[in-house]
Amino acid sequence: MRLLRLQLSDYRNFHRLDLSLGPGASVFVGGNAQGKTNLLESVYLLATMKEVRAETEVQVIRWQATEEAMPVARVVGVAETAEGRMKLEVAIVGRDGAHGLIASKTARVNGVPKRLSDAVGRLTAVLFTAADIDLASGAPSARRRYIDITLSQVDRGYVSARSRFERVLAQRNHLLKRIREGPTGTDELAFWDGELARDGGYLFAARAAALSELAVLAAQAHATLAPQEEVRLEYRPRLGGRAPDGLRDPAAAAEAYGEALRHGLSADVAAGMTLQGPHRDDIAFFLNGMPAPGFASRAQQRTIALALRLAEARLLRSRRGEPPVLLLDDILSEMDADRCRSVIEAISGCEQLLVTTTDAGRFPQQFLDSAVVFSVAAGTVAPLSVQATASRGTGET
Repeated sequence: MRLLRLQLSDYRNFHRLDLSLGPGASVFVGGNAQGKTNLLESVYLLATMKEVRAETEVQVIRWQATEEAMPVARVVGVAETAEGRMKLEVAIVGRDGAHGLIASKTARVNGVPKRLSDAVGRLTAVLFTAADIDLASGAPSARRRYIDITLSQVDRGYVSARSRFERVLAQRNHLLKRIREGPTGTDELAFWDGELARDGGYLFAARAAALSELAVLAAQAHATLAPQEEVRLEYRPRLGGRAPDGLRDPAAAAEAYGEALRHGLSADVAAGMTLQGPHRDDIAFFLNGMPAPGFASRAQQRTIALALRLAEARLLRSRRGEPPVLLLDDILSEMDADRCRSVIEAISGCEQLLVTTTDAGRFPQQFLDSAVVFSVAAGTVAPLSVQATASRGTGET
């Protein structure tokens, strides 16, 4: 799988961009706040249909365009896949709302309108950013989002089950609050429990299987990045202390979840919410046998996160039969020389890699010689010559 062409229109700080991409590494060099991260995130949007750093969809529309009558941000990609050439289009359209500008998102595949859930995973991509340090030390929601996005790119059943689960969960929680606050009985819960257990069981099973595989792949990737350290991850399903190994069958997981919902009913009613289920899962990381959040340095946490992203790329490749596009944002930041060398070795053989940096000099010249190097400044992208790249790396002008 390879992205051949990327076109942006009024996306973030890009007014217009038409960029051709080749195989191997493409390196984007520029200062802070020039658009490097935006570029990678636009590719990730094509793969996942999700924004990375936006609280609302309207925030990805270039702010100058929001003054227009109908502001629109567009991201278009042409990719070569195992099934042939494909064109993906995402449009974020702004309109006036009750409290200001709001936006909605639409997708097309080869010119045909698609639901967002049906457009996810047509292109697969893995994105590493500075925020990935939260995977090791942040809130559980970041880790749940990680596994949800990973699986959504390769399992359409997972996308559907998760969407239904979230709708049913909202209904059940609403009913639990009514039961707690008034005369409403628990009879209505039986239907919602059955629906929740069915889809929750699918989510538990898919996560248990994927995280078992990712644990092995992440340990292998980490061993190449930091040979003197050992990383381990554990899936921790919120299901009455059940072990993940017993949840890999969706039917068995659904039965176990249904039982947990029945046994936990009194606690759920008291809380006014569903206390067990995949919406409260977590993933634990250990470095050399110790919990990573309390013992790993920032550089070690970045290394753990990168190992997880490289493991994700291998998982996507094994599930899809073709490699994803690897998107690495400022990957060498906060790493010493030894870790930098290990990272470069780990990524050098990727089929297609888009990597950003503020300083090309952090990359070995041999790596840069085999890459296509671009400069990024104020939302514009231009090729850099080998000589110009070398000058930037050494601080010359």
